[in-house]
Amino acid sequence: MSTDEDQTELEDAQGPLPRLGRALRAVQDGVASTKAPPQVAAEAAAALERVATLLAPYQYDVETDRSWDDIGRARGTRTIGPVLTDVVCDGHQLEATVRFTPFYLGGNGAAHGGTLPLVFDEALARLTNFDRGTGRTAYLNVTYRSVTLLGRDIRVKAHIERIDGRKRYAAGALYDGDTVTAEASALYVELRPGSA
Repeated sequence: MSTDEDQTELEDAQGPLPRLGRALRAVQDGVASTKAPPQVAAEAAAALERVATLLAPYQYDVETDRSWDDIGRARGTRTIGPVLTDVVCDGHQLEATVRFTPFYLGGNGAAHGGTLPLVFDEALARLTNFDRGTGRTAYLNVTYRSVTLLGRDIRVKAHIERIDGRKRYAAGALYDGDTVTAEASALYVELRPGSA
């Protein structure tokens, strides 16, 4: 990323919405890995119910609010996928780090297989959309090579394979040290003006 983009992301990360997102991630990890006794679980559930009630009047309405601008607004609050950090992208290649936390546990210390495509889609979309018009995922194929463990710094590497008109082909891999844990290939198609 450029220095200006780094500064913008840093400033964006300091606001109240990103803070809310970080708090939610902490709760997701805490709930997924809790050994809380019933009384503590009930107290936590009541607190979360109060939070849900507090936020309910401000929900995104897909029918009236639909816009690509929402990606920027929701950057810090979308907690479905693991966070990419140390992102370096020049539009041809991308490198980043990801750490799967307890919320993403599949079993036996490994990341759930369904979470790896989330990481690839985020990384490959960032790469293929870098300094280009917005594209949507047409396909994303993931091949699992080895177990991806929780709590480790996993390297994400991706590159553009080719661009053919509106079609952008990209590929990537996840690395635990020198071990490839998964590979992906994808096609993103640039939207026509006015398309959703």
